Amino acid sequence: MASLFDRLCADHAKLMPHVDELRVIADRAAETPREALQDELRREHEFLSAELLPHMDAVQETLYPSFERLMQNRHSMTPMSREHDQIRHLLDTLGQLAGTTGPARTSQGSSWVMEVRRALYRLYALLKVHLAEEEMYAPILDHELTEAQRAAIAEALDARATSRA
Repeated sequence: MASLFDRLCADHAKLMPHVDELRVIADRAAETPREALQDELRREHEFLSAELLPHMDAVQETLYPSFERLMQNRHSMTPMSREHDQIRHLLDTLGQLAGTTGPARTSQGSSWVMEVRRALYRLYALLKVHLAEEEMYAPILDHELTEAQRAAIAEALDARATSRA
């Protein structure tokens, strides 16, 4: 059986090119025509909604509770859970800016571009740090949990992956 760290890294490897693309899009947002920029935002929003959100749900429901028990319920994962809320908010903002979800943003010119850049840079920075931190927790769980506990978490992660496919 693959370690939890290996499984998490495999999920993150699918996400990271899209996370890195957020910065690239933000860097060139001012020079990109609005319609083309909205197309890029829609594409990234759709991917992250389909892949990142189920990943967050899966780790929050499986890895985080196991780590909390190991840490004697000291609320060690509370900051990570709060970051999930922030990520969801930024992803919602990205969807609005792309015109994918909620009311379309009608700001004109540079103020709209500034909103786009702000959302993209914030989401990029938060995801880079958050995903790296998740990878720090997995080896601890691999070391501390029994084979049966790791298998149960793997099964729950697989069930989440299957339900989103």
